[in-house]
Amino acid sequence: MSGEIMETFNWDVAPNMSVKANPRVKTIKFVDGYEQRIKDGINNDLRTYNVTLTVARDDGLVIDAFLTRQGGVHAFKWREPKTNKLITVKCPSWSTNVKHTAMSITATFEEVVA
Repeated sequence: MSGEIMETFNWDVAPNMSVKANPRVKTIKFVDGYEQRIKDGINNDLRTYNVTLTVARDDGLVIDAFLTRQGGVHAFKWREPKTNKLITVKCPSWSTNVKHTAMSITATFEEVVA
């Protein structure tokens, strides 16, 4: 997004989000059965968040438009509720469930180094 201002996702997610950690590790195995493990890169422990929002239908349409505008490609800022840290994420997939007056959105946020 060179030169562009990164947008911020400002909606509150449900408190029951799940967080997946999958640190990248390089392993060297020796013939005697020993192995040496080291971190693979500087940012080897980026998280994946599965979030849900239940909002009024009109707000849901705005959130869906926000995610559509990012297109799974553009990173955006998001305040991670557990740590209250502003992190950079992308959203490669999401689904919506439209009800009469409400909308439920389930999304995957992947932490990135933009």
